[in-house]
Amino acid sequence: MSTDSPINGRIQELESRAASLHSIIGFASRAFVVEFAGTPKSGKSTSVEASRHFFRRHDFDVHVLRERADQCPIPMKGHLFFNTWCATSMLAELLETVDTPTDIIIVDRGLFDALIWFKTQFDRGELSCDELANIEKFLLMKRWRNLFDMVTVLRANADTALEREQENRITSRPGSIMNQSMLRTLCDAVDSAASRYGDDFKKIVIRDTDQEGVRSTNVELLNEILTEFEAFVNPEILVVPKEELNDLLSAAPNSFCPASETEQMLRIVKEKGQYRKRSEVEEDLNYIQIVSCGVLSFEGQIFLFQRQDKNPKSALYGKSTVWQGCHVPRPDDDQASQDAVLLALQGRIAQSLFISRQIDNKFIGYAW
Repeated sequence: MSTDSPINGRIQELESRAASLHSIIGFASRAFVVEFAGTPKSGKSTSVEASRHFFRRHDFDVHVLRERADQCPIPMKGHLFFNTWCATSMLAELLETVDTPTDIIIVDRGLFDALIWFKTQFDRGELSCDELANIEKFLLMKRWRNLFDMVTVLRANADTALEREQENRITSRPGSIMNQSMLRTLCDAVDSAASRYGDDFKKIVIRDTDQEGVRSTNVELLNEILTEFEAFVNPEILVVPKEELNDLLSAAPNSFCPASETEQMLRIVKEKGQYRKRSEVEEDLNYIQIVSCGVLSFEGQIFLFQRQDKNPKSALYGKSTVWQGCHVPRPDDDQASQDAVLLALQGRIAQSLFISRQIDNKFIGYAW
């Protein structure tokens, strides 16, 4: 009992954080996506199920994208066509699911895992430089990889993997994957991929499971997943203390002030703006949240956005809107400015229209 007490305490902490996270899940603009990758017998499948079970028990809507290898109709494992089929089938299902009323998507072998296998094929002389470069260019497209909010990689060395493989087997005969040479190759491939692609993904966590128990491994993984999930759902947004704006807003004759009258507003936002967790300021009347919003026009016409039926705003405000808006997240340079406000809106419009091009914009004023 004493051995499990620290773990039980950690589990209670995770459950409390999950409950708090569920209360603000409505802040999220899409599903949170976490990929599980790993070497054979590292505990990946067990961790996928443990994570799915944890979030389902805490009333999150969870979708698991199962590993595609068992479903692949191509018989030769490790072949270029086999790995391509698995990778593209996974991506197709992710694109079908990410913009649905799902809270969290758990991907059992996703982009990072696919890159490991393709790089392994290249190292073995089965792919040319041009083929690998083209595959990497496609899989690492910003639109795909930006959907992966976190990648967790479990790693077990060759000896540990073979020991776990043979634990419930009645033969020690090696397989095409479960042999010392291939297992060492895969472990090296994970390390190589982390170095090669680490900067391309938002967050990669690698855990060696050789010495860890299953339960303690999953507790630590859930802790890391919750940390990233919380940051995704509850980001720091730009706010200004209301006392800094009281005089300006009370003196404004109308609810909308044109650009010619906004110099003082922009100065206050730049000098007094700060970034706070959205949950902290959502009900705090001492802060004003800066929301970047705008309309999209073309050749004198206004673009009409359509809300999906699943969007709760459809019932409250109707299915059509002429404007889009968003909070202003903390930028890389940490500065509150007009540029930060406009960049936030550009990102929101691009997300709504599923485009990547830059859209020319013009600041026309502020509304209170």
